Amino acid sequence: MLRRTPFLLYLVTVIAIVSSISSIGWVRTWSSLTVPSLYPPFGDMRIIQAAIISLERGYDPRISNVGDPWGRAFNIPTPWIAVGKALNLKNEGRFIVIATAMTLFFVGICAYLLFRFPSFGLLGSLVSTSTLVGVERGNVDLILFCLLLPAGLWLPKFWSQIPILVGTLLKLYPVFALAALYIQQQYRTLAVSIISAAGIFVCLWSELSSIQSTTPVGCYFAYGISPIVKCFLFLGLPTWALVTTITAIVAMVLVSAYSFSRSDAVQPQHGAVFNLMLVGSSIYVGTFVLTTNFDYRLIFLIFCIPFLYTRPFPLATVCIVAIVVAMNETLLMHWFDLSGHVVVELAKIAVFVVLSGYLSALALKSRRDAMGSSEARILEHHFAHSR
Repeated sequence: MLRRTPFLLYLVTVIAIVSSISSIGWVRTWSSLTVPSLYPPFGDMRIIQAAIISLERGYDPRISNVGDPWGRAFNIPTPWIAVGKALNLKNEGRFIVIATAMTLFFVGICAYLLFRFPSFGLLGSLVSTSTLVGVERGNVDLILFCLLLPAGLWLPKFWSQIPILVGTLLKLYPVFALAALYIQQQYRTLAVSIISAAGIFVCLWSELSSIQSTTPVGCYFAYGISPIVKCFLFLGLPTWALVTTITAIVAMVLVSAYSFSRSDAVQPQHGAVFNLMLVGSSIYVGTFVLTTNFDYRLIFLIFCIPFLYTRPFPLATVCIVAIVVAMNETLLMHWFDLSGHVVVELAKIAVFVVLSGYLSALALKSRRDAMGSSEARILEHHFAHSR
């Protein structure tokens, strides 16, 4: 019974939120959970609905998205417009049904993960404010989360690349999950995937700059190098302080990678928890460095927690705590104001340092093993012919 306690608590939490929405309303429910709320519901998904309306009125939704209640520009790849038209998201009743179904499917996937890999750390991440913001907004990253789960479960099978490539077409950043194929030494599948991903980026090339420029990530409730830079600029700190901070992060990553490479923690592994960790950590590390990200994208760290609970290295438990802290910025800022933000930023950086160091060590180990296997085959072939 104790093993199932996190799962049962999650179900109780979900039921409580649904009941609260039914009784006191959308905005009051989410606000009471320190989740910034928009109304009408599922505000982020409405950007697709708005783009369809804007196009029908003759406007370019990337420039003037007149159908959006908050005047936001359309900032995701255009395949979503085709999806929205196919699902008839312009119709409000259909929109609510589909957005609700998407959210419930995500909740079901989370319940499945918690049932299969029960832990209070995983529960903490599933009810974190980052996850709840994604749910409240109906953000399409929830769909990507559900889509990339089978990629982790199917690795290293050839078809594990399919959900990654579909995700890349829909939101670009899932391309970082291809790093899992490299670590698992699936080089042929990786080569096919890279070619396919390159084709996707070529097709969407004209949209990339517009997507980047219309995603206004600031200093708070975001993660990555870009928000760190914006925080330093916002606070008016000198350039040398920013350079020193970035240099320190890079140095810590190198030290982390070296430490992992010299330990027994980096061993070839297979299985669901390891593969899910590869997918989740690759997305977090890649997006931390190269893209702008709101905190709801931290949901991919959920994939890492079941593996970390196997205690693959000494600081794994600390990393779980850092993940849960990183995913609760709105809550900690509500309690502790600016000091809460500082703690969360340090947690996000700590998670990045550990996961990027671990991935780097795994990639190096994978490459060495592949080279060793290749040399062994050459020697075997040589001795066979010498006989």
